[in-house]
Amino acid sequence: MSFRSFFLAVVLVVSCSSSLFAQGLIWELPPDGSWVRFEGTYEKEMPGPESNDLNVKLNWTRHLIISSVGSEMAEYEGAQTACRWLEFKCITGKATESGIAPGVSGPRIYKVLIPESAISGQIVDKRQIPVTFLPMIRGYRKIGDREVVPLETNVLRFYPMITMLTHYSKWDSEGEPATVETPAGAVSAREYKGTFMSESPSARSKNEGTIWRTSEIPFGVAKWAVDITRETKGGTQPRTDFKMTSRIHVAMSAHEVGKNAESELPASR
Repeated sequence: MSFRSFFLAVVLVVSCSSSLFAQGLIWELPPDGSWVRFEGTYEKEMPGPESNDLNVKLNWTRHLIISSVGSEMAEYEGAQTACRWLEFKCITGKATESGIAPGVSGPRIYKVLIPESAISGQIVDKRQIPVTFLPMIRGYRKIGDREVVPLETNVLRFYPMITMLTHYSKWDSEGEPATVETPAGAVSAREYKGTFMSESPSARSKNEGTIWRTSEIPFGVAKWAVDITRETKGGTQPRTDFKMTSRIHVAMSAHEVGKNAESELPASR
């Protein structure tokens, strides 16, 4: 199947689903060995029991480390292409004195080989096709204490296992360059806001994301925030009967950067 045919197949699939692929975390490729650690909060709010008007609120700490852990030539679209190994390690849990306690699921690690030419810093490619996914030559995943397994796909899905940012087909607003404070230091960044909405007869979801893009942090993002509201109703009820079933708020900022990245997964071929 050609790359364009695969894209059309993906569009057909996501048109029937509330899930999308995303390239919201990778806007540029830094020198190999670069890494950045993001830290923030993951908050979820749900309606409480009918006898109690107060909503239930849950809070976790989240860390995400993105690293460039190697490069090689590989075949992509019929030609030998410069590719980069990227690794994503996501940990969500309760903060303790010894670090984050992620619970039974444990950390999630994704290691993928991607063509460098796929990273354009744009939301559409040169053919004006939306950059809704990150093409992948091959990849691997490790969740908690489970064994490393190959990814049986040729795209990396960021949403929702790595980030709650989804693909925004256009920006609602684009800010001017401004100084943005992060725990990793002050950087010059531009604020971009996007919205993605989906609706069926019984459910609807609204994803509002804000990204602060910069060239001073590896991979091009200084921080981000996402708000997701999900609502449901009976399939035959009017749209005015939609009721909130959950709200999710995630806020992440760069806390630390470095140039000595090493893979946490064994070398794979």
